Amino acid sequence: APTPAAPAPTAAPPAAAVASAAAAPLAGADPEMIRALAKEIIERIAWEVVPELAETLIREQLDRLVREQTQGG
Repeated sequence: APTPAAPAPTAAPPAAAVASAAAAPLAGADPEMIRALAKEIIERIAWEVVPELAETLIREQLDRLVREQTQGG
């Protein structure tokens, strides 16, 4: 039986639109609260995204080095 195709990736909305939509409910809020919330969100994103990105970059570099070694270069 054929396996179902993976869903097509969706385009991410522009960062400005996301920031604008996210900031709307915070209008008039305490700047320190906004800074703390932003810091928490940024740290969470960094902990989730950076390790995966680093792994991808390392794997690509290793693959390239292995190819170069097997091709005699």
